[in-house]
Amino acid sequence: MINKIKGEIERANKIALISHKSPDGDSLGSVAGLGQALMEAGKEVTLFTNDSIPGKYEFLAENNPFVQYKKGMGKEIDLLFVLDCGQASRLDYSETVLQEAKIVINIDHHMKNPNFGHINWVDTEISSTCELVLELINKLKLPLNHAGATALYTGIVTDTGSFMYDNTAPKTLRAAANLLEMGVDKDLIYRETYQSRNIQEVKLLGDVLKDLTLLFDGRVSFTSLSQEMLKSYDLDIQAMDELIDFTRDIAGVEISIVLKEMESGGTKIGFRSKSDRRVDSLARSFGGGGHEKAAGATVKTDLTETREQLIKALEELFH
Repeated sequence: MINKIKGEIERANKIALISHKSPDGDSLGSVAGLGQALMEAGKEVTLFTNDSIPGKYEFLAENNPFVQYKKGMGKEIDLLFVLDCGQASRLDYSETVLQEAKIVINIDHHMKNPNFGHINWVDTEISSTCELVLELINKLKLPLNHAGATALYTGIVTDTGSFMYDNTAPKTLRAAANLLEMGVDKDLIYRETYQSRNIQEVKLLGDVLKDLTLLFDGRVSFTSLSQEMLKSYDLDIQAMDELIDFTRDIAGVEISIVLKEMESGGTKIGFRSKSDRRVDSLARSFGGGGHEKAAGATVKTDLTETREQLIKALEELFH
């Protein structure tokens, strides 16, 4: 696998990397981290996004030349890395880049990844795609600069819940330590990702929690965000990402569910678990996917109907 990837990198003149829609720290971090290493190795590199970069990750954009993908931009690409993308559909409109690029390498850690690349390196036992990318960089002996190390550390930290989740293994901590030894400013990363909340999000949080519902003897928490609520605080659907973790932390809650109404219609569902109950299979039953304890799905139904369907599915799970 490593030799195949090495060969394609050596043959390629123009290389691009792309993040999935609604990018998180692992998505942006893996794109920027590997992109920086390839640039340091002398390659012509483009870092594609297909969505706006969330405010808490804008600090990554300061040292990484992200470009928003538009149809046709991949036609001159010799090699495309698709990183942290469990399904090709998560590229949304930019899925066309898969047909435009000559060779596609899919590197990911999500379960049920369908191996949509010409070369696929999927490791579901690893904490994050950033940890996998760091392993690749080390094995290929690519140079890693400070900006790349910062991006990779960001992805590892956010996808492990600051090393709280059970996907944190001893080698995960060793990888993080190696990045810190390169001079990564962890205080900057924590400050930007966790301690720079938009005041409007904090105000909205108060309104949202008023309607928090606990079901199944307090084992499931339900929260909903309508477009009306988001617009009243001048926020978009990417806001309040931490809400699901906040409600998961309620004593007795085993599964936390957050519903977000999309502007184009339909509902985005987020699932989190802190028990032995898996939510990846629950997400897949709604056409989504993810990890055992963190998953999501997007459906065409509105908030009310989606909630009703979820309660029916949960009744089977809890009974």
